Amino acid sequence: MRTLRRVVPLVAGLALLAANAGCQWPDGTRYVHKVFTDVEVTRDIVYSSTTDYQGNPIELKLDIYRPVGDTATNRPAVMWMYGGGFTSGDKNQLASYADDSAKRGYVGVAINYRLRATADIGAIIDAWTDSANAVAWLKAHAADYGINPDVIIAAGYSAGAVNAVHLLYLSDPSPVAGAVAIAGFTPVAPTAGDPPVIMHQGLNDTIVSPSSSQGTCDATRNAGNVCLYHTYPSDHLMTFIEPYATQIKDISATDMFEQILLQHGYEPEQLPAAA
Repeated sequence: MRTLRRVVPLVAGLALLAANAGCQWPDGTRYVHKVFTDVEVTRDIVYSSTTDYQGNPIELKLDIYRPVGDTATNRPAVMWMYGGGFTSGDKNQLASYADDSAKRGYVGVAINYRLRATADIGAIIDAWTDSANAVAWLKAHAADYGINPDVIIAAGYSAGAVNAVHLLYLSDPSPVAGAVAIAGFTPVAPTAGDPPVIMHQGLNDTIVSPSSSQGTCDATRNAGNVCLYHTYPSDHLMTFIEPYATQIKDISATDMFEQILLQHGYEPEQLPAAA
């Protein structure tokens, strides 16, 4: 594991936090388009029993979204993590994103992670630790939910996007196959061989500035890794992702398929498009 001293530069960034799509895949391409209509949700699964920053016992839970009628048993998973500056939020915030992932043929996951009263370095470490534990739980229970344990993608918005990027850069090797970061960044330096990251950024964001996220993407590319960077004429808050939700979901699905799934042996598969 990379030394936690690499996390220290995040303290400065906490004050800020409190491109184009690829190929045109045929309609009904699994993992790119919505090919399932109904989703089964298994809620409130305990993935970790721990203590909060005050020493109180706490159970951390996740929800799993699976496409109804799917016969695949080796599906990639996308694990979505909410924003809230490490002080607020819950797994319901990005439920529509987990649902969208399942309708495209993935297993969608939405997790809770520990929060603190103040967004300090301890809060970031707690969140990163919890995110890594959630991935470990998914790997251990992959067969139960039809998940490919080698293709779990971390994804999130704001603080959740920071978690997603940290799953790439703070563990060696990374426990995930890639990341999707909506309005997130990190000053932690990537190294050669880190998995791909897909970034979405509002150009009018005053909390996570475009220069911060662009800096993360530039550093990723300079290390020889893949970073795809998509911008939108919007700000940081949920008003950023709401008007562009469909676009963000579509672009992310295409990028994940092209930059992650194809490299892990998945091939284009056409299914009847969802109604």
